[in-house]
Amino acid sequence: MISMRKQLFALLLSVGTFTILLTACFVNITIDKEFKAYIKDNIERTTTIIVQQLEDTYEQEGSWSNTFQEEFLITTHSGKFSLALLDTNKNLIWGKTKEQLEEEVEGMEDPFYLSKLLPNKEKVYTVQDIPIEADGHGLVGYARIGYFPSSILSTSDLVFQRCISRSIIWSGLIALFCFASIGAYITRLFTKPIYAIARTSVDLAEGKYQTRYTKKSEIKELENLRHSMNYLAQKLDEQDTLRKKLVSDLSHEIRTPLHILQSNLEAMIDGIYPIDEDQMQVLYQEVVRFGSMLNNLDKLKNVEDCTTELHKQELYINSCIKEVYNVFKIVAKEKQIHFSINLKDTDGVTVLADYNAIKQILMNLFSNAFKFTESGSIAVATRIEDKMVYMTIEDTGIGVAKEDIPYIFERMYRGDKSREKYEGSGIGLTMVKKLVTEHGGKIEVESEENKGAKFTIKLPLMHYTKSKTLKSISLKF
Repeated sequence: MISMRKQLFALLLSVGTFTILLTACFVNITIDKEFKAYIKDNIERTTTIIVQQLEDTYEQEGSWSNTFQEEFLITTHSGKFSLALLDTNKNLIWGKTKEQLEEEVEGMEDPFYLSKLLPNKEKVYTVQDIPIEADGHGLVGYARIGYFPSSILSTSDLVFQRCISRSIIWSGLIALFCFASIGAYITRLFTKPIYAIARTSVDLAEGKYQTRYTKKSEIKELENLRHSMNYLAQKLDEQDTLRKKLVSDLSHEIRTPLHILQSNLEAMIDGIYPIDEDQMQVLYQEVVRFGSMLNNLDKLKNVEDCTTELHKQELYINSCIKEVYNVFKIVAKEKQIHFSINLKDTDGVTVLADYNAIKQILMNLFSNAFKFTESGSIAVATRIEDKMVYMTIEDTGIGVAKEDIPYIFERMYRGDKSREKYEGSGIGLTMVKKLVTEHGGKIEVESEENKGAKFTIKLPLMHYTKSKTLKSISLKF
């Protein structure tokens, strides 16, 4: 199996090589095309000049007998073209033949000559007859001009062509090196954090929940991946801590009744305690308490397995809150707690919910508020915000420690040891959160130790219809 870094590097290098080769081919084709056009233009320009000179000569002399003009033309254009003068019937008057031009070309010692640079290039001889027309004489003959296209270029042209070829080769090599360097950098940029995150995940799988990858990335997706991995590690660490505490709490809860049962039974066997009704009642109460704890675990299992069937219907939220509020008025009177309720903002508001589930949610939260509030006040209020119904239960009780807040909705969590004097199974808030979530809502908590707690339930708003006004109530007992 090939690593991602090698695969990515090979892919970038392949793309770079293909791009460079494609570009080089395009440049070569373009340069070759331009050089051919350049040669053609030179030939046309030269032949035009030659013909013009021949026409001027005939007009001046009136015939082709002037050997000076012949020698001048041949000398001027020797080595590049074979120039022959033909009469109107295309009979040779004077000039250079193909064979003579070929001998001159092969005898050249120019080191930059194209045939030496490209020895396999085919020598193609080209010849054309161009009519010569003098003013007042009409057609006076033909100029037969022959040439090898490869010999038309000058030395500077050939040097330039060779430099271009070298430049293309060097440019391709430099570009390939740049592609390789950039490819190595990019693969390292992407794969290094991925490898590190992969190592972090392996550490987490091995139970090292304190492992974190702290090096930030400038790439958004990789940074999101790093953040998600660290968040997962944090949650695993929290769950591991919770698991250990759960095991410890369960051991403590189970050990206490078993220890009492064992001690009392041993005392009865040894004759220290009499086997009477009082002693049997003590043992019976411990058995009942032990059974109650197991029943709570069964309830928790039912909630987590979603075995509770919800029967949702349109409910006036104020009516549900008012019913539960009336149940706890006596408790508030007995504990002399200021118990207030304010429902004016949700008058006529309905939600789609299960009646019994909503009552169970409110009963658990009200019960906790009174359980952990020895004196002070408990306030219940509602409001509408962002198409959601907000229900808040705020008390001035012992509150929740900051380090315990992330765990209070977890199963069997009882918080710090100072709360152990308060009876409870530790599954009430777990059931509350489960039921709220089943209704498409959310539950949040704000608390400070020894300064109270504030629970907020958010449920989707169904309708807002004006019903019988329920005014704000504030009672003190």
